[in-house]
Amino acid sequence: MNLQLCFIPTSLIDLFAVATQATGDTASFAVIADPHFYDTNLGTTGEAFEAYLAQDRKMLRESETILSSAIKMIKVRRPDFVLVTGDLTKDGELTSHQKFAGYMAQLEATGIHVLVCPGNHDINNPLAVSFDGAITRPVAHVSPVEFASIYDEFGYGEAIERDPHSLSYLAEPVEGLWVLALDVCKYEDNMASGYPETGGALRPETLNWVLNKLVAARMLGKQVIAFGHHGVIEHYTGQNGAFADYVIDDWQTVSASLANAGLKMMFTGHYHANGITQTASDDGLPTLFDVETGSLVTYPFPVRFVSLHNDQAAVHTQHVTRIRYNTGGVPFPEYAQDFLYQGLLGIAQYTLMTEYGLPADQAAALAPVAADAFTAHYAGDERPSAETLNLINGLLADPDLTTQFLGQMLHALWTDLLPSDNYTFLNCGASITLTVAGTYATGVFDEGTAEIEDRDPATQRLFVVNGDANAIEGSLPLRGPPPTLPLSIHRRPL
Repeated sequence: MNLQLCFIPTSLIDLFAVATQATGDTASFAVIADPHFYDTNLGTTGEAFEAYLAQDRKMLRESETILSSAIKMIKVRRPDFVLVTGDLTKDGELTSHQKFAGYMAQLEATGIHVLVCPGNHDINNPLAVSFDGAITRPVAHVSPVEFASIYDEFGYGEAIERDPHSLSYLAEPVEGLWVLALDVCKYEDNMASGYPETGGALRPETLNWVLNKLVAARMLGKQVIAFGHHGVIEHYTGQNGAFADYVIDDWQTVSASLANAGLKMMFTGHYHANGITQTASDDGLPTLFDVETGSLVTYPFPVRFVSLHNDQAAVHTQHVTRIRYNTGGVPFPEYAQDFLYQGLLGIAQYTLMTEYGLPADQAAALAPVAADAFTAHYAGDERPSAETLNLINGLLADPDLTTQFLGQMLHALWTDLLPSDNYTFLNCGASITLTVAGTYATGVFDEGTAEIEDRDPATQRLFVVNGDANAIEGSLPLRGPPPTLPLSIHRRPL
């Protein structure tokens, strides 16, 4: 057993501690995504409303009380500002926008700045309706101009500069930190088509505007982060093929342009999943992270808290676990997870039959597998069981190409791209270099392993289990002269 020693923090808590103790925070902010606030005065019962929920599983009845709970969490943490990454409302209803803005005003009243951007549901949406039994009736929706007016106090009125080609803008909520709000939604033709466009794109003129702001930031010594509704990078292999509308058009070119221009962090939503992924600039360093936050109307209701220092960010996720709503005596997380899962079962079975061409019995058998995968992916940091992996491997080995594709999608959801999704430390600067502190060799080769390692933070020494000797060996120093072996404890008496 040969053992090489290098200093690596043993847990994410260590990473947070290193970041805070060594440098201090230059800014802290919260992120909420896809709150889909719904004015319940527009109706919450009847055949038409239930049909809407059946094909789009959002907790609309509870959206206001979930948002209220999230705001209480944010007030406790008191970040410098809050980013809201679009889909502020169910379907762009004027009254929903007005009420949501009222809740944002509560945060502003406590000194916490709020910055918003639009999502695909928010502007020129022909699905802005009220519900009455089996009938829906159109209600007032908002135009781009009205959107900017309603949210004048939450980004648009305090912008340093606005993009003349979209609802994108530049703000400086904390001195020295520029925040780019990117409008990537395609709402121009919604009313003519009768349906809101789901996909997104960064218009060429807007991309040029963004790149110019990044150049200006470097010249002025400003740090820059950005936020928008759609993802700018795939969060799992094949996402752009299966769900292209959830990643911006030409995402590889656009994300590379942003990374090469110096953008390091982009905060997004839209897919209702909690995930983090990264791309690289041309020099090979992973300089752009896409930090996707799950929806406030989809279990498990995440709220991100980010501590930012220069090119480093500690990302922490909390969840709304209590709301003021009658859940029939069932704890809210259990109530909400069942609501999501039951809805996903129906959606999955319908999709497997209509889009994959599976017979009803096979679709019914595979629907729970798909529902499990999406539920896990929405939460982030997926951990598939051995049984799940065996089932997926069976699908991958099937000679039928459609079944293979389904297996590929399920595998991608369960094993999405690095880094960790909920609690992580993002280093957007130079790559991490590991230096060997020393080497200790037992003289035994291929008959034992370093099975368990642990660090004593008080003495900065490493302890390791020698599988061949069946003993705990240690007090190997992580700093100082080359390590020796002053301690060996046999495990048999323990």
